[in-house]
Amino acid sequence: MTTQVLIRLPTEVARRFRNAIPARQRSEFVRKLLEENLPNVDEHMYELALQAEAFDRANPQEVSELDATLMDGLDPNETFDNAKLLALCQK
Repeated sequence: MTTQVLIRLPTEVARRFRNAIPARQRSEFVRKLLEENLPNVDEHMYELALQAEAFDRANPQEVSELDATLMDGLDPNETFDNAKLLALCQK
């Protein structure tokens, strides 16, 4: 699937683009430029996840503190009650 995109270029750049790249090859040219130069968000997120995992392994006491904070004030044996939640939100 493809999507058509309208971009604005300075007149001189557009002229050079048209002169350098044949009409039927311009979309492919722009696609390659974008793929090569745009950051890969998935790869970046993967790298961040690896860093977080390494931090967690190196700092196990902080992970247990986080777990305690997440459960602070909550009863782990209590089941979720949608009606109770709605009643609390109405207050």
